[in-house]
Amino acid sequence: MALMGVDIGTTNLKAVVFAPDGRELAKATTPTQTEHPQADWAQLNHEVLWTDLARIIREAAWKLPDTYKLSAVAFTGMAEAGVPIDASGNVLYPAITWYDRRVLPQLQRWQESIGSNETAQITGLPMAPMAGILRPMWLRDHAPDVFRRMQTWLNLPDYAAYRLCGSKVTEYSLASRMMVLDLGDARWSQALLDKAELDHTMLGELAPSGTMIGRVNKNAADETGLPVGLPVCTGGHDHLCAAVGLGVIKPGDLFDSIGTAEAVVATLSQRNQDPAIASVGIAQGLHVVPGRYYAISGNAYGGGSIDWVRRLLMGAVIDQSLTFESLIERAGKVAPGSDGVFFLPHLRQANPPIIDPSSRGAFVGLSSDTESGQLSRAVLEGVAYELQRILDSVSECFSVTNRRLVAAGGGTRNRLLMQIKADVSGLPIVIPAVDEATCLGAALAAGIGAGVYRDFKDALDRVALSEQVIEPDQPKHELYRERYEKVFVRLYDSLRDVNHEISRWVRSDHTAH
Repeated sequence: MALMGVDIGTTNLKAVVFAPDGRELAKATTPTQTEHPQADWAQLNHEVLWTDLARIIREAAWKLPDTYKLSAVAFTGMAEAGVPIDASGNVLYPAITWYDRRVLPQLQRWQESIGSNETAQITGLPMAPMAGILRPMWLRDHAPDVFRRMQTWLNLPDYAAYRLCGSKVTEYSLASRMMVLDLGDARWSQALLDKAELDHTMLGELAPSGTMIGRVNKNAADETGLPVGLPVCTGGHDHLCAAVGLGVIKPGDLFDSIGTAEAVVATLSQRNQDPAIASVGIAQGLHVVPGRYYAISGNAYGGGSIDWVRRLLMGAVIDQSLTFESLIERAGKVAPGSDGVFFLPHLRQANPPIIDPSSRGAFVGLSSDTESGQLSRAVLEGVAYELQRILDSVSECFSVTNRRLVAAGGGTRNRLLMQIKADVSGLPIVIPAVDEATCLGAALAAGIGAGVYRDFKDALDRVALSEQVIEPDQPKHELYRERYEKVFVRLYDSLRDVNHEISRWVRSDHTAH
């Protein structure tokens, strides 16, 4: 038997098939095709997305050795992005991504009418533009005909499962990101929906991860190559599925998920109901593991910052083929501290414990001697400093004692970055030997739904992972700690007013054109 996990990621779509013991058997991947019709907009054409998903699912299934037979499939992926579906099952509008900024007016109206305290007490979430419910609210304001015809709003992993089996179900960890889930009783909050003038019937039926919600129908089988009748199961939020795939599910466990966006996830036995937790940008929700909660914080463009500086430098040097490897090589030749250059990694927004969508990225400390190596290393160090700030806030809010940090995702292949993170934090960083932890977590959920495993503990008992440990360098840790405390943590406050003025100008300029 074999289990398929499919990841709808911000950067890539992946379909991976695993044996019940966690061994990877087959994989297919393709870039996520994102459209940017206006400044600060980012959306996915639902038909392009489904065509790409169907193609990689077919390819992964075709690559599966003949000795294995698929037993179930589950989807994971980015949260907050979703699509409106009408009564006939048609998608009415492109999926607005989690980092799209068009919903800022809806966020402001929510703040004025409901407020951050009530929102945090009910949902565990901070006030942030990525909240999923803001997207149908934007449709109500700007595409009223679409909103009127919408019957159901589904997050993207839930939508993909719907395309396979026709069930309109939302998994709890994904529902936790909508900003209308009551964590106290695990139901959609009628109080918040009433205040937002929204109908709870527009949201999917709630179900835990690892629930079989249907079977692949003939149309979907023809599109994907999956067998008719294959169990379709709920997966979950990508970072939480990754936590499962890494075995990081005990209360107090921490892991750093490094992709285009970077997330720090802490597993909790219970939530902290103090609304002040949300005020520093830490979100709480229901884990994919029953009886567990999670706290999540992160850098909205952690891994993306590194590719950004590569593309930036490609336009500034004669060699237009600057590779990722050569970028890291240049950074590695520069001493810790980047010769005084600092980077504030707010390319999409400020990151917790700061909530400020108008903050912007910055290089500070430039001189006529600054070259590409210093810029490259400064970005790596800036991402590591930002991680440290996040770890400090999580530890303070939940009394988590950091003894080690488990890391996963494509960013772990950047060993210079991982060493810098170890040196900045002073913590050993553990990198489990699994390339596709997110898909593995979804596949394990599929296995629970299909009866291959009793529960997540049983699944993880059958998966064996080796790991590599990156130890911190103590002298470098002391150097970084001083620069973190004396300079980095002061950068946002020093630049805040200037960045707010710049952001106001940019929005005004784009509106004028």
